[in-house]
Amino acid sequence: MSRDTPNRSQTTDEQLSLQADRLIIATNRGPVEYVVTREKTLKFRRGSGGVVTALSGIVSRVNTTWVALAMIDGDHRAVVEAHEGLLESPMRDLHVHLRYVEVPKSVYRKHYDLMGNRILWFTQHYLLEHGEDALSAEKLQDAWKNGYTRVNEAIAAAICEEIEREPTRSMVMLHDYHLYLVSARVRERHPRIVMQQFLHIPWPEFRYWASSLPTAILRAIFEGVLGNDILGFQTRRDADNFLEGVHALLESEGAQIDADHQEIVWKDHRTQVRDYPISISVTDERTIVR
Repeated sequence: MSRDTPNRSQTTDEQLSLQADRLIIATNRGPVEYVVTREKTLKFRRGSGGVVTALSGIVSRVNTTWVALAMIDGDHRAVVEAHEGLLESPMRDLHVHLRYVEVPKSVYRKHYDLMGNRILWFTQHYLLEHGEDALSAEKLQDAWKNGYTRVNEAIAAAICEEIEREPTRSMVMLHDYHLYLVSARVRERHPRIVMQQFLHIPWPEFRYWASSLPTAILRAIFEGVLGNDILGFQTRRDADNFLEGVHALLESEGAQIDADHQEIVWKDHRTQVRDYPISISVTDERTIVR
């Protein structure tokens, strides 16, 4: 597909949803949390967080592998028992394979506590100046390079291994602000894979991004998510803010922006920018509360 003449008919939302026999989901937090008891035995419980709740209702109906980070000691212990990197979900209502990715605790802290929750979350909610004490430029670069980037590379490698594990057509679904660099890295290894990413928090105006983060980091984020075929936001304003950012950062370097169709062509790859307000199952929520 050339940059000048992309074929829109080959990349509609409807076609993308039909091109896979297997689903690979990647999130920061997994759907199952393993806990070491006082008796040193391993128990499990449902993973917390809205993303897990939103996705759990659909994954049991398709062949799914869920890739996530090993977050606590129980998760790391469970990985030891994995067969070829995979765990079977111990939850009766969640029929998925689990692939938990391990990184050193120091790397995880820089990725999750510093870059993810302290910088990105507050930036994307227009609250960075109201957060904790700002990181110095040196600490920010360290958190980005030795935390966020390393975790994204590890998740991308695990997804690629999962794609290669079965000779079936796979679709990759990424979620949220912890994994902005993953899709571009996966696409380098699997250029024809179908990927989509949904962002569960706001996407601010470009001027706020630009006042909050160094240009090199900001550019890496925008280029990272453009590895997706579909990039989903909560609202149309979020989607428009993203298009505005691509215009400011990448248009002068060849990015083609079709604002009417909400599509971007960057490095010969087309990304559809969409807004999909996410909802929850009231029935499932009532069951969990009981």
